[in-house]
Amino acid sequence: EEFEHGTALKVMYLTDVVEDSDEIPEKSLVIGVGTSAIDQDGEDLASKGRILLFKVRKSKKRALDENPPLEMVLTSEKDMALGPVTSLSSLKSDDIYRVVVGAGAEVTVEQWGNGKLTQVGFYHAHMQVQEIVLFKTFFLLSDAYDSLHFLVWRESDKSLTLLAKDYEPTQVFAAGLISRGGAMSFVCHDDRQNLSFLQYAPTDAAARGGNKLVCRADYHMGTQTTSLKSHWSQSSLIFNSCTTASTLAALKQQDTLFGRLEDDQRFAVNFGTSDGSFGSIVPLSEPTYWRLTALQSVMSNALESNCALSHRAWRLFRRSTRRAGCRSNDRKKGVIDGDVVMKFVDLPLPEQEDLASSIGSTVGLVMDNLLELGCAASVV
Repeated sequence: EEFEHGTALKVMYLTDVVEDSDEIPEKSLVIGVGTSAIDQDGEDLASKGRILLFKVRKSKKRALDENPPLEMVLTSEKDMALGPVTSLSSLKSDDIYRVVVGAGAEVTVEQWGNGKLTQVGFYHAHMQVQEIVLFKTFFLLSDAYDSLHFLVWRESDKSLTLLAKDYEPTQVFAAGLISRGGAMSFVCHDDRQNLSFLQYAPTDAAARGGNKLVCRADYHMGTQTTSLKSHWSQSSLIFNSCTTASTLAALKQQDTLFGRLEDDQRFAVNFGTSDGSFGSIVPLSEPTYWRLTALQSVMSNALESNCALSHRAWRLFRRSTRRAGCRSNDRKKGVIDGDVVMKFVDLPLPEQEDLASSIGSTVGLVMDNLLELGCAASVV
């Protein structure tokens, strides 16, 4: 329609739920499109949106071909008076696929049945839903002006329940998930080009009884991004393999513990920036972290920096100037600057030996850590 723009796109499954029926519901592949419409008079009226569902099927016109082309058919549309549709996600619970919609300050869970979408659950955010990241039945909701909210979907009563949130008034640009073994953290990128690493820890004293996300680390990235996507961190043993499945099978035969260690179960995040660069954030084991932290500290003092600037000062967290900020003055840090430690690879061998011996390590061990870090950070 006129003055209507697409603001969200998602390829997902939807289950056709028939109430009071014993039949097994069928799922179908659909393309969901969220739109935003502004009246021709400008901002005098509130913006609204729509949800469009397109079913993907093979074309009947050329059915005799071995690979007939696909076509999209509009199966349903629903007006959203809550605001512009800025986020679409697919929620799977009890083998039922539903669509999660972020529109304005509302998060709604829509169920497909009888040829239409029906709202079965909702949650009211504070300002504007920026993005929704799903894993299992847990929601990571990023508010455009009110940081992160951690929710859970309960199938028993079809409700969205708030578990914890970050009370800092942060303008969120992007949010993502990183994990290592059974530990998971939330990554938040804000308007001041910072990265904050938050964790849901109900038993921690800083969690205020469990309803506050605890900040574990922070870092100034120095550039802007709008998306943080998770990827599996590959080991250096399988990184260069053309047949990953057979290599994994061979490694498991040689070592029964391969694939069960925490370093073999890591998910990192990758991002592209507004200045054309690309980067990754990788979780590290504690021995590797402390070794690379010591190396970073020594290299920052021993090597010359551009224009005599300080690496440490550049990577310090930039605080928000907004009112009602409750963040304490101490910075958590806890993030290693890959640009600094990766310079170790290009140094002459005598300098590498001096730097490694100064932190009580060896060149071979440091090079192995950097190799694993480079492989884990690679996406392709």
